Amino acid sequence: MSYSNPKPLVYLDATETDFAAGTGTPWSFKGPKGKQGILRNIGVYVKETFEDDTITGKVLVGTTADPNAYGQLEIADGTLATDTFNNVDDTDCLFLNSASQNNTLAADTQIEVTFVQATDSGVAAGKGRAYVEVDWF
Repeated sequence: MSYSNPKPLVYLDATETDFAAGTGTPWSFKGPKGKQGILRNIGVYVKETFEDDTITGKVLVGTTADPNAYGQLEIADGTLATDTFNNVDDTDCLFLNSASQNNTLAADTQIEVTFVQATDSGVAAGKGRAYVEVDWF
């Protein structure tokens, strides 16, 4: 399979993360055997409105040694329950492996997904299920 005809896959967190209560439960995924990947999107299906005006809740995609090696999504204060928040909404969303940089997710490598706790000047809040979209080639 060439880069011009990638196989897109979506990886969905098995549990809901309470971004206000801690760093959630990290999870990981691997692509199809022998395939490299390009990170296309990071998102959260929001289940509780985010109150995080001090430190935004974040989804990090990377490695054990470098948690945001491939990407980072910052969930904005006031993101409403039932919203889908992704790289369209986060204008600062980091994708550190764009095709133009020729930096890809290595084949047969475990990719780690971790979280940063949200804090607020009042009472922090925010829950959701994270997902990651990758094109494998």
